Amino acid sequence: MIKTGILGADTMVAGELIRILINHPDVDLRTVASVEIAGTDVALAHRGLVGDLNLRVEADLSPEGLDVVMLCGEPWMARRWMEQHSQFCTDNEVRIIDLTGAFRNGEFDMTYGLPEFNRKAMVRGATRVSLPSPVAMAVELALFPLAKNMLLSSDVAAAVSIASTEQLNPNTSTPLASPYAATEVSTRLDPIAPIENRPDGSDAAREIAATLRCIQPSFRGAVYVNLSRNAATPRGITASVLVSSSTSLTELRRLYDEAYHDHNFTYTVDSLPTVLDVANTNKCLIHFDYPADLPPLADFTRQRLRITAVIDNLLKGAAGNAVHVLNLLFGLSERTGLALKASAY
Repeated sequence: MIKTGILGADTMVAGELIRILINHPDVDLRTVASVEIAGTDVALAHRGLVGDLNLRVEADLSPEGLDVVMLCGEPWMARRWMEQHSQFCTDNEVRIIDLTGAFRNGEFDMTYGLPEFNRKAMVRGATRVSLPSPVAMAVELALFPLAKNMLLSSDVAAAVSIASTEQLNPNTSTPLASPYAATEVSTRLDPIAPIENRPDGSDAAREIAATLRCIQPSFRGAVYVNLSRNAATPRGITASVLVSSSTSLTELRRLYDEAYHDHNFTYTVDSLPTVLDVANTNKCLIHFDYPADLPPLADFTRQRLRITAVIDNLLKGAAGNAVHVLNLLFGLSERTGLALKASAY
């Protein structure tokens, strides 16, 4: 059994991790920690867990006796924990999965946790992984097959609609920690200022641009990200991404199916997907078209391709992806523990 600990137990993402891991056949969830709610029964901190586990939240997370630590919460918490325990984790081969975004720049030898791109690194010896932000995950999956086939040759414009549960600052793509956040869905909508005419101007845009340039070194376009709030659903992200292209839809379908055919959670679909199609799952659904109402670019040689990707921000965008990465790090089937029941409401 994989002995597991979670830091940042007060967050929504930690709640989702706990729900998945207590049903994972190869995981022994040993400890969860949060200064804010230390001493609280985990089943009281997150709904739906009564009768499923008998565990109290600790004030601090010791890596001793653990095989893997999952870092949730704020980036500064992850940095402080790593500074305190990095040497112990190295000496004892404790795996680290960072969900805070603190180490996406590769610090502490972190591998970027996009399984569809970096799966080989994770199964061939990586011990530390930092996950993409939910916004970047959706946009990168929308563009990965194009970048893989060296077909990105224009700027990227992404309009990203985010569920009301994601309390995002426009200049960061990391969900804010919120004690007991999983107990209620907020209906208060704080508008997110659009990020316009600022290539690579937000954390999410910079992250996406860096990843695309890693996949396709020849990519020199700018990345624009415009964030908006979606009050219609309590969870999920819809990314509508525009690039210039002259590739036929038939050929695009072939390229996307080829890129994702041996991956377990990303699929192309014929009709425009919504977040209700992926809610409470670790799936990403992708649709592409050439909308008639969009004019061609200035050179009149190519049209604008629209790629729509939908994910559950708390699962494929965070906790589900963390478990996917855990499975890869420990040589398990990618779908282990992630055959989740969809919830289309």
